[in-house]
Amino acid sequence: MAPPVALRASQPRGPQPSTPDAFHRLLSCCHALESLYMAEVRAAGCLRVSSPTITTIIFRHSSSEKTELVIEDAPCLLRLLLTGCNRDDCVTVRVISAPNLKILGPFLVVVSKLLLFQGINSVSSTNSMRTLKVLALKPSGDKLLAVLNILRWFPCLEKLCIIFHKQYEMHEENEPQYNLLYPIECLESHLKKVVFKSFQGYRRQVEFARFFVLNAKVLDKMEFEVYNHYRSEMVAYEYRLLQVENRASRHARFEFRTTSMPINMSMISQWLPFRPIHRVDA
Repeated sequence: MAPPVALRASQPRGPQPSTPDAFHRLLSCCHALESLYMAEVRAAGCLRVSSPTITTIIFRHSSSEKTELVIEDAPCLLRLLLTGCNRDDCVTVRVISAPNLKILGPFLVVVSKLLLFQGINSVSSTNSMRTLKVLALKPSGDKLLAVLNILRWFPCLEKLCIIFHKQYEMHEENEPQYNLLYPIECLESHLKKVVFKSFQGYRRQVEFARFFVLNAKVLDKMEFEVYNHYRSEMVAYEYRLLQVENRASRHARFEFRTTSMPINMSMISQWLPFRPIHRVDA
């Protein structure tokens, strides 16, 4: 197996392609490239990736420069991790051809400029991407309906990670109800694991999680990552709020865990966006 190649477009370390064209030429010389890590991208422009061998792309953008990442042709690409892209109005990600993509995220719902294509048409509820198995989302305003609309794009999704905003309570306005006459396929048949990161127990966070408790019919496990120690009585209280006794999947297990690892590091350190961490004693 060829070793990973890490390309950095930051000053002062690492290879420094001066233009997007130079970046493209550099990649074209890497005939056995399997892993590509782009960190601290500061140059504006369009970075294009075409590789017959690449399986993993990690893209980190933290500046205010507008940047576009285009996956033109990556038939072996399995993992696309977008870490540190907090200014989503500055980053556009286009996935034109990645027919075997299995792991994606995290990206901000609604405001993210993420464009996925299946064939010549964009991915949607009517043109779904059935290869994707693992998805990480950062709900914009923590709106449940926006997340559910995206889940319709990926009917075979097995693992979902929801990253809450730590400092803010959810929006209070009422959202349209989930229409049981138009079920979401992954909730009916495939979704087995859900992780909630930065969970603080706000009312709307609990309501958000409770939806999956009551509607994910083949769920095996739901994890809540918290920053403060949860005593056993607090866990019991959350169980009541979540209506665990009415869960759609009778086999579902629920765990509250503490973590001190930054979300971006946990995403990078393991190819799945779910990492076993310190378990809370209940």
